[in-house]
Amino acid sequence: MGKVTLLSGNAAVAYGVKLSRAQVISTYPITPSTTIVEYLAEFVARGELKAEYIHPEGEHSAVAAALAAAAAGARSFTATSSQGLGYAYEIVAQAPAFRAPFLMAIADRTLGWYWSLQSDYSDIMPTRDLGWLQFFAESVQECLDAPMILYKIAENENVLLPVMLSLDGFNLTHSTEPVSIPSQEDVDDFLPSRKMYKHTLDPSVQDTFLDHRLPPNAHTIYRRIFEDTFERSKKVIYEVTREFTERFGRDMYGLIEEYKTDGAEILLLTMGSMTTAAKRAVDALRRENIKAGLIKFRFFRPFPEEEIIEVIEKNGVKAVGVVDRAVSHGSRRGPVAQDVLSTLYKLKDRPSFINFIAGMGGEDISIEDFKTMFKYLNNATTGDKATVSTIFMEKEPVIEKQRFTYKDKMLGGGSYLCPGCGIALFAKYVFSKLGKNTLVVVPPSCYSVGIPRVSGVPNILANFAAPAAFARGYKRAYLIRGSKTRVVVIAGDGCAADIGLQSLSSAAEANEPILWITYDNEAYMNTGIQRSGTTPYAAWTTTTPVGDVWKGKNVFPKDMISIMMAHRIPYIATLSLAFTKDFEEKLQKALDVVDNNVGMAYLHVHAVCPTGWRFDPSKSIEVARLAVLTGVWPLLEIKNGVFNLTFIPPKLRPVKEYLQLQGRFAHMSEDQIKEVQNFVEKRWKSLMELHEKKLW
Repeated sequence: MGKVTLLSGNAAVAYGVKLSRAQVISTYPITPSTTIVEYLAEFVARGELKAEYIHPEGEHSAVAAALAAAAAGARSFTATSSQGLGYAYEIVAQAPAFRAPFLMAIADRTLGWYWSLQSDYSDIMPTRDLGWLQFFAESVQECLDAPMILYKIAENENVLLPVMLSLDGFNLTHSTEPVSIPSQEDVDDFLPSRKMYKHTLDPSVQDTFLDHRLPPNAHTIYRRIFEDTFERSKKVIYEVTREFTERFGRDMYGLIEEYKTDGAEILLLTMGSMTTAAKRAVDALRRENIKAGLIKFRFFRPFPEEEIIEVIEKNGVKAVGVVDRAVSHGSRRGPVAQDVLSTLYKLKDRPSFINFIAGMGGEDISIEDFKTMFKYLNNATTGDKATVSTIFMEKEPVIEKQRFTYKDKMLGGGSYLCPGCGIALFAKYVFSKLGKNTLVVVPPSCYSVGIPRVSGVPNILANFAAPAAFARGYKRAYLIRGSKTRVVVIAGDGCAADIGLQSLSSAAEANEPILWITYDNEAYMNTGIQRSGTTPYAAWTTTTPVGDVWKGKNVFPKDMISIMMAHRIPYIATLSLAFTKDFEEKLQKALDVVDNNVGMAYLHVHAVCPTGWRFDPSKSIEVARLAVLTGVWPLLEIKNGVFNLTFIPPKLRPVKEYLQLQGRFAHMSEDQIKEVQNFVEKRWKSLMELHEKKLW
């Protein structure tokens, strides 16, 4: 027997993936998809889902790992959104050729310009022509049901293609509704274990494999094969959705859903969560004897051309409207409208057509908005000739006019940071040294949310994977123009140690005259405390939770100082917020290096985080100081190859004193604490040897 409970859209997707018995989960946090993989981490940690869980350094690798796992015969899953989907685009484009049937949830959010965390379809629509099946959920219930349906469709031997599950960011991802969860036994009966097909890559069980490198004259043929596959997929979709509908008593049948289309003279086509409000508008208009109807896209790929034509011809529809939450710039239409227009071309008696562009950047589309759209459609039925037009459903924007000016005081009051946040103190120290002629390059982070509006210099928001590349471009332009403006990157550990490490390494190898400062709060705090490459061993995070199977992070952190030492840049140092004089001296040394164009300087700051580390905000400095006194955070510098410990405690205090102040370590056993103590002592011994030798 199943059960009914309250779930958010993201939780529903996670439950659907769990019920589908996904075997490999590859994740990277990005708002608003992040909690999907957090729920899945909890399932794995508690032993409720037996799956391999991969923590890659970015979305490009997250999608690649899910693709590879599916190609190797496992049922795999990943989730992303917006810029993350854009970053993974190369892998997304390659995936269909592998005939790898895996599922990727897309928590739709504005992509690129103009920056927004809110929902529209500018992220998913550019992928529509790459060979993926695409399903758009309207409700939280559909978010739960879709994974089971989509895995069964994708894994059918007549399909074998990857599939995207679209759910609107925040409108669905974080909205809560009553959901009917089927029993695991019923789902197992509906969705069998993953089968091995001829495209599966495993030399232990197969002798022949698919070669993905094609000669140029084979590409047209293979594109046609893909189109044939999509045509076959329609039959599979109808079979699987019919079976699901009959088994579980929910209407999920077909490529589209018709809503009050009988006798409709004006017809609106929608997708995703907006559909519910559009249905309420249809209800209201029907009560006024206006013959309105609606088609909801369940699947946008394969495109339901025949189904749309059938509804229009059967009812003698006089005007058709399409609501797009994306724009295909240069065409003055949305991508859905373009497909629907080409479909209408096949009709002898074509209806008038209006493309409504609405809901961009998370703007709400209300019932009244849909009534207005139907009013436009009704007016379009009065002429003798069919017309085609586009209407942008514009609303008066509320724009806060901002003009940032340089300040004598380099850091003003006020921020969005949590109480006790180390970044506030970090920013105070840093901006006390920075002068007017400074440009700060910052990737998405706690800093980018909390500090730029109160700093006295321009802060440029850079792509998460490329802040060092942005910094290099700016610095080279200043150099050739003779400008003395310094360029400083301020990045969190998730950027420095994970997704941005590639661009950081490239800049360091080139000895670019920029200053990179990593403030290390040891997790992805901005998106909700997910594990990063510098998260300590055994630490609880939302993607390394504690349960019967997992006991926090199972590996020790990445050694960023050794990585930077390998690049042989002029200055490298670690800093602590509890040791002010040491902090200020090292910052000045780093600025001297870059201001004189000697090369690159790298500073790594221990930035305490009461929220993520789970301690009383009043203890921020105490925690920071103990990290140094226990040897957990050694204070050191490497200047022109000369290594020095800049603070040596008379005797290292026990690591337990530091760990026991933080809730993220509350679960640790004595054996785990001993492991950390041994790790710290061994590293300290190595650092003392380097300190005595001076030259590393």
